[in-house]
Amino acid sequence: MSMSGPILITGGAGSVGRLLVQRCREADLTVRVFDLPFCDFSGLEGENGIEVVKGDITDASNVAEAVRGVGAVAHLAALLPPASEGNRDRTFAINVEGTASILQAMSTGAPDAVMVFSSSVSTYGDTRAETTPVRVSHAQTALDIYAESKIASEARIRESSVEAVILRIAGVSVPVLQEPPEVWPFTAEQRLEMVHRDDVVTALYKSLITPAARGKTLNIGGGTTWQIHGRQYVTDHFDLLGVPVEMAAFRGEDEPGWVDWYDSTEAQQLLDYQQHTYEDYLNTLREQVARMLEDDD
Repeated sequence: MSMSGPILITGGAGSVGRLLVQRCREADLTVRVFDLPFCDFSGLEGENGIEVVKGDITDASNVAEAVRGVGAVAHLAALLPPASEGNRDRTFAINVEGTASILQAMSTGAPDAVMVFSSSVSTYGDTRAETTPVRVSHAQTALDIYAESKIASEARIRESSVEAVILRIAGVSVPVLQEPPEVWPFTAEQRLEMVHRDDVVTALYKSLITPAARGKTLNIGGGTTWQIHGRQYVTDHFDLLGVPVEMAAFRGEDEPGWVDWYDSTEAQQLLDYQQHTYEDYLNTLREQVARMLEDDD
């Protein structure tokens, strides 16, 4: 597919951003990466088909430089939890006003470009008492500052003249063995649907190149194989590590997380992004454990 200008990826030096850069380059699309000057740009700077613009999303002149002449924007840059919860004004300056600044720059410097916006299913709030799956028509009720900032950002997008695809992304499962959190961000009995990190990258990429996705708000969940409960997810991970699930700490019933099961039917029909089942994900982790045990022998 050809575009009139490069694809701008805000937050392009981050983990998902780098994978999206790689996906775009594999399709022979040129990319412009925009991220903070102190980020690690190794593997990006000086590479064929990749332009790096260093700047701050809260600086309108930096944003205008990054946006000018682009064919599309994948807007990933944001202050994430837990950092987002410390200072509401700072979070809104980055997440909401930063988004507004990109929209303004697009309207003047790239009026035909589409924005693909990384939002979150956390914007639905506590849906435990409701019928699943949660659809994009569900009301948005923030439980934290981050979700509040995403709701406000979505509103700015809808108010603008820019064509956009809003992706409400579920919790991302990274296919790498990681230290379990001290407290899992959901209750043991809560419905839980995560999504494989690589499938998120596919959804972002296909949103950029799929005209039929423009103007849509889509849930990006893992699909039916990922629709389990909190205890099952944690048990599966603890079994890999040989740790009894009784050692896990869950959120209390009086302080639930925002997780649930999601209706991603339209997203899957448009983007065909669900390429890794929950069992595929677990098998990747099992292979990592097996390699670690071999290395220890």
